[in-house]
Amino acid sequence: MAAVIQMLYYLTAAGLIAHTFFWGLGLAWLAMPRSWRPWAWTAAPGFGLALQSAVVWAGAHTALAGTNAYARGSEVIPLALLAVAVARRAACRPRGWWGLALVLIAAGVLFISPMTKPGIGLTSSSLGSCDQADYAAGARVLQEFSRSDRTGFLGQPEVTKVRSAEYFFDFWLRLNHFTPSALIAHNAAVFGLEPFRLVSITAVALVLLNLPMVLFLARTAVGLRGPWLLGLVALYALSPINAYAVYHGALGQLYAAQGIGLLTLAVLGAGRAAGRGRSVWPWLPLVLAAFWLLAGGYNFILTVCLAPAGAWLLVMLWLRRDWAAAGRVLALVAVALVTCAVLFWGRFDGLIERFSLFDQYDFGWVVPLASPEGWLGLSRDAQLHAWPPAVRVVLSAGVLVLWAAGLEVLWRRQKALALAALALVVPVVFGWYLLVRETPVRANASYDAYKLIAVFYPGLLAGLGCWLVAVRPAGRGVRFGAAVVLAVILAANVAGTTDFRVQMAVPPLRVHRNLFDLGQLESDPRFASFNMLLDDFWSRLWANCFLLRKPQYFATHTYEGRINTALKGEWNLRDSILRIEPLRPEDFVVFNVRFHLVRAAAAGLLTAGFGDGWYPLEHSGPARWRWSGGQGVIELDNPTGASARAQLRLRVVAFRPQALTVRLGGKVVARQALTSAEEIVAVDDLLLPPGRTVLTLAGAGAAPAPGAGDDRVLAFALYDFRLRVLALGK
Repeated sequence: MAAVIQMLYYLTAAGLIAHTFFWGLGLAWLAMPRSWRPWAWTAAPGFGLALQSAVVWAGAHTALAGTNAYARGSEVIPLALLAVAVARRAACRPRGWWGLALVLIAAGVLFISPMTKPGIGLTSSSLGSCDQADYAAGARVLQEFSRSDRTGFLGQPEVTKVRSAEYFFDFWLRLNHFTPSALIAHNAAVFGLEPFRLVSITAVALVLLNLPMVLFLARTAVGLRGPWLLGLVALYALSPINAYAVYHGALGQLYAAQGIGLLTLAVLGAGRAAGRGRSVWPWLPLVLAAFWLLAGGYNFILTVCLAPAGAWLLVMLWLRRDWAAAGRVLALVAVALVTCAVLFWGRFDGLIERFSLFDQYDFGWVVPLASPEGWLGLSRDAQLHAWPPAVRVVLSAGVLVLWAAGLEVLWRRQKALALAALALVVPVVFGWYLLVRETPVRANASYDAYKLIAVFYPGLLAGLGCWLVAVRPAGRGVRFGAAVVLAVILAANVAGTTDFRVQMAVPPLRVHRNLFDLGQLESDPRFASFNMLLDDFWSRLWANCFLLRKPQYFATHTYEGRINTALKGEWNLRDSILRIEPLRPEDFVVFNVRFHLVRAAAAGLLTAGFGDGWYPLEHSGPARWRWSGGQGVIELDNPTGASARAQLRLRVVAFRPQALTVRLGGKVVARQALTSAEEIVAVDDLLLPPGRTVLTLAGAGAAPAPGAGDDRVLAFALYDFRLRVLALGK
């Protein structure tokens, strides 16, 4: 069974990659400039992603009920394009694919293998980010609903309104990352899978689908060839920068990297053609596909996406003084941009709002800054932490020396390649520097700096790798030394990515059965609406995704499109280990070991929350607990206006044998000896007055520290707290 589950991950990734090539290869053969046609396969992923996205965009503006209604029928589009390409003899034998195929397979196995270890079937996991749940919710919207559908959560503007996007469907069309969710929706409908199963594996597929573009960009821009070219592609495939994106589910940046790479390629190709007096318009489809990908995913990156290509164009203009050639390239870009804006207007119209949201919310989180050694993937660990200052300076100096040496050699041999290497690196590094300067002011500037490096990474890596071009005609000793250096850099990248793999084998965040089974509540007539009172952010977002057909209300601003409002739901959906059962049994439902529901208007409904003395929640599979250092407070609130008699059950584990004392207010209500095994502490008759009451759990003696780098002091862990109201009195 485990082998079948493992194979499902690999087959799904292979299916996503093959499906993308199927959608893009015919268009690539027909649309690529004739001189590049043997390399059309390298642009097939970009064309395929853009064409699929365009189909979903068109479908979303009809009355059709999502991709379920048209995705399989739309497969005739790429099939027809392939047929036309063959009929016009545009199809040709691909060049340079076999070596890349080996890199792709090796990187795929490296990324996917830790995901298969949990043994719970194809699902999504994360090392920290909750973006997967957001993408999956958008995918469900685009897969199952029409734009005018106001079913359940999709008809709640008081919860889902974001600026001019009043409803959740419009939010995905206008403001959020449309293309990642659109393509998950399309692929899910074609393959017959739920979106939650595809998010993590899609991240892997996107890195692998970027490899052909990386190969052709490095070959075209700086002239890399042969094993040196494959070495640079492997460096992109194995980089911790991309491992971080894969294992945090950062799909948007991976689409943006594809789009910026295609755009840079197109401007380089058109600029060189214009300089020779040839037409630039054969590159129009490539520019259109690039802009479409960028507008659909990271539409805000449109403002800087031309930085490397524009810098190269300006440098070539300065060298050649050929204003007419530069004007033709700029006209090409302008026509493509305007065409894309007309066809994809909602994504452009929402740009100002998107930037105003950036001002309103500090999106992202603190990511350690990737100085020059990090640009080549020489990071310290899976959090991308920097090395100690001395090591960092040495490694950074080495990276810069390699780049400078390559530029110097190329400048003497072929200035155009040296200028391309400069243009691919300098604007990106300058933007990174500007963001780094913001870090003391805005903590998440480091997150933006990481994203900037990541979306420009194919070109940045090609520019930094120009030293590999310089060693090609050198002597055997120089080539051997360069091979050793490249091998060491690759090994360091593999080591960094392996750190990610170790963590991903037991991920802190995963969509397990207890979570995705919540979807059963959508069709249960007992539950009309929900207050999403889930402590865990990951669970709250995924619960929203699985319950879209029911109205939902949030106590906190959970995410864009999930605004905090009055709690109008009929049932409170909870995942706290503090469980309060109201007076009537029918008002309390245990859904599974993780989740329970309480009727919001239930008689005798008390509340409980953790006070002082507890460490953060921990979990392993379905089991969850909180450690106390010796005295943990639980705050109870009785809003009924009458005293409540209740029964209490605690499930606790002591770090070492000791006595546990339970006090209600200042009164001891239970005392029990604990071993290091799980124990049940029972209090059969508690009297809880109206208002707030403090329940204290106290261990005996000094709490020890567990050691092994853990400096906490641990007395006992609380695994379960159940308070059942028996009666209400005066």
